[in-house]
Amino acid sequence: MATIQQFKQIRPSVSPEVQSELYKLLIQDLDAAVQRMIEIGNENDVSFTVDEVRSYLREMDAEDEFDDIELDEATLAAVSGGGQRDEQC
Repeated sequence: MATIQQFKQIRPSVSPEVQSELYKLLIQDLDAAVQRMIEIGNENDVSFTVDEVRSYLREMDAEDEFDDIELDEATLAAVSGGGQRDEQC
């Protein structure tokens, strides 16, 4: 079973562009974002389940760990335009 520490350790290896893509997916399609995060874990030889990713995301959000993500213009437009976030997280 993967840990949140492993989840957090992968983040620095993810390019800012991919992090922005993931944040955009989190806003627009949570399931797609979770699947993409699982893929990134697999690329880094760490296996995550859907439930683990959702749990890690909730924990990281509670710790304000997403405050430093730089968003591209399209993502900013989606956020400011009232893009809905899937509340299943």
